Amino acid sequence: MKTTTMPPHGTDARYKGNRTGTRPPCRCARCTRAHRQADLQRELRRQRGERNLVPIEEVLPHIQMLRASGMSQTLIARQAGVSQAVISYITTGRNKTVQTEKARRILAVQPRRFDGNAERPAVGSTRRVRALYSLGHSRADIAALSGLSKASISLLADGRWKIIDNRAATALANAYRQLVSRRGNSWKNERRAVAEGWHGPLAWDDIDDPDEQPDTDGVVHFKRPKAAIDLELVSARTSQGRSAEEIAAEIGCHKRSVVRARRRAEQGLAA
Repeated sequence: MKTTTMPPHGTDARYKGNRTGTRPPCRCARCTRAHRQADLQRELRRQRGERNLVPIEEVLPHIQMLRASGMSQTLIARQAGVSQAVISYITTGRNKTVQTEKARRILAVQPRRFDGNAERPAVGSTRRVRALYSLGHSRADIAALSGLSKASISLLADGRWKIIDNRAATALANAYRQLVSRRGNSWKNERRAVAEGWHGPLAWDDIDDPDEQPDTDGVVHFKRPKAAIDLELVSARTSQGRSAEEIAAEIGCHKRSVVRARRRAEQGLAA
């Protein structure tokens, strides 16, 4: 059952109640005094030629813009200091006007201002993970810095998440800032990013803007140079008991390249 949030005592809203009767009016001394003060303020605005009520047409486009940025009605209301019903009634057209002060507070809310209690679109987080993949960073490295699980990183890369908790998005953004200036060692992720057509960090001016299209003009696409494989070095390290992974790390190549080099060296000796 949906519960109705009651305005605190000592407010004009508590004095008036609501239309449906789920929030009954209060006539205590504090609410009555608040109502008289609100009436006085309305009269003063009227005498100054100011409007007490604003047509919703002056507020609705701003709310629609905030909603398009991924903000929920509850988040908009919380940041504007109004009830969620005010935002809902404006959006649905149930109210034709809104109080001037409430309109001013709503219009002051900026897009994509997500607080700790909010969820947000995951598009920016997905783009960050994919950009880090294009730089060769592994999901383990991203997970370690962000505090997210490796499974969560994979789901973001796959585009499976449409919304994300703001705390997780913020943690991932912090990890992104630490990793974006250097390259990783995951050839698998780098190849996948190329195959999927994922864009690197330089393609985005505002990586969190859902409407932004990637700009690939002038973007440098890094290609990892092939490491020169010294067959004599591979043979020497192999005779020393070094593993293929250890040799690959020393040369700067993939383990499979070392295995193939060993085969070529063995074939050369056999010949």
